[in-house]
Amino acid sequence: MAVITGVGSALPEHVHKTTESLEFFGRMPGWDPAWNEVCLASGVERRATVIADLEAFYFGPRVPTTAERMRAFAAPAARLGAAAARRALAAAGPGAGADLADLADLVAVSCTGYSGPGLDLHLAVELGLGQRVRRLHIGHMGCYAALPALRTAAALAAASGRSALVDCVELCTLHLQAPTRREDVVQIALFADGAGAAVVAAEGEGLELIGSNTVTVPGSQERMGWQVGDDGFRMWLSPRVPAIIERGIEGFVAGLLEPHGLAVGDIEHWVVHPGGPEILERIQRRLALPAGALARSWEALADGGNRSSATVLAILDALLAAGTVRPGERVAMLAFGTGLTMEALLLRATPPLV
Repeated sequence: MAVITGVGSALPEHVHKTTESLEFFGRMPGWDPAWNEVCLASGVERRATVIADLEAFYFGPRVPTTAERMRAFAAPAARLGAAAARRALAAAGPGAGADLADLADLVAVSCTGYSGPGLDLHLAVELGLGQRVRRLHIGHMGCYAALPALRTAAALAAASGRSALVDCVELCTLHLQAPTRREDVVQIALFADGAGAAVVAAEGEGLELIGSNTVTVPGSQERMGWQVGDDGFRMWLSPRVPAIIERGIEGFVAGLLEPHGLAVGDIEHWVVHPGGPEILERIQRRLALPAGALARSWEALADGGNRSSATVLAILDALLAAGTVRPGERVAMLAFGTGLTMEALLLRATPPLV
């Protein structure tokens, strides 16, 4: 099986505390002051954005068009993605087949920006990957997209015998919309910008990909999604999503672990996408996870918010940087998104992750 040999993440330089952001949100058309409590209960303490001047971008003479939002995506997305990728390459080290010249494939992931040429080519140019790197763009899958991207990179690395780079870049703040109801405020409260990257090699030291699971919940297509409108992307998120995930999480995780003769208690580390506080609370309770098992997910939510597909890689980056993963220990990665889709990967640490 292929191995994740290095992980890196990056945030933009413009950081706002949630308490500071409430003043900005309060000037949105139709904002109800009672909605402030939704933001304060989101678990997000601060978030980062690529937009240097939110006031000018959102409170100009008119609402930004989709074309204007897309033009604002390309350059900062390439810079942010390249920063995460360089950190992943540095973490992999020269002995892990992660030199730029050894990268055969680039898998670029985003659901927040589209153009042609797209993020894949912009990242290749920014990183100096050369003319012959093979590129793939995974788009519009949302928060769980990093996991199918890692599966794809693993297959590509196994086929070529060379390394593949996964780079997730999400600029969610480009798509802020004035809410019309309380449910809409959840999106504003949670989402932010960020990038996460991983180097995947055919072999080596790191986190071996040993299993995966994917489930699309029947009849859930209308519970979470978004459409491209004339004035940006418009998302809908049902308040029933946490309950739907909770009802299915035991069977879903069993489908990941049982083929390997494992149970929940055999997993030493959990990397769970923090779609919101209620999702983390329900997963913790339903799986009967020990106290602190989801600590890094809570930390990522507080210090950066929901960065869509980039979030789980940021959590994995923090886990590895802490130096607490020992050889032979297992990591379960879980993420959720449009569909309603649940994705999981099972990883096992190989030496010398100490």
